[in-house]
Amino acid sequence: MANTNSKFYTNKELAMICNVSEASMTNLIKSLELTPVKVGGYGRKYYNNDVLRQVKAHYKAKTKSATKPSTKDDIIEQQQSHIEDLRSQIDILTQQLAVKDSQIETQNEQLKQNAQLLSQAHVLTLQAQKSNDGEMYMKGQNGPETAKNNNEGHRFWSRWSSGKE
Repeated sequence: MANTNSKFYTNKELAMICNVSEASMTNLIKSLELTPVKVGGYGRKYYNNDVLRQVKAHYKAKTKSATKPSTKDDIIEQQQSHIEDLRSQIDILTQQLAVKDSQIETQNEQLKQNAQLLSQAHVLTLQAQKSNDGEMYMKGQNGPETAKNNNEGHRFWSRWSSGKE
């Protein structure tokens, strides 16, 4: 026969008894595939004492496995493992730093080469300007004769236009 003194619990009441959130309780009920004893108005589900015992047993087993007492040796081993992880990270970062240093050296060499090329280009530009100035000067030397010839032609036309010759 069924136990008539059995109390029924809602999802919210089960969560409060086990000191967990309602969402956690809902997820646990789904994962354990627990079925309600009855469904009340608005779809509210009611669970009996058997379900409460199962839920309590689940959380009790979970806390035992999660809270293993740590000994000094366990703590030291964890710390040494953590130290080794940090050392390996330092080694990786040191290698990355060495690569970056070599990249910086390469870029500095390229900058030096660019500066030399720019300097050479500047010198060549100045030389070209000097040679152009020299050519202009040389043209200026020949210039008065050319200018004299130009003036004679100019005089001719100016006389012709005025009617004098």
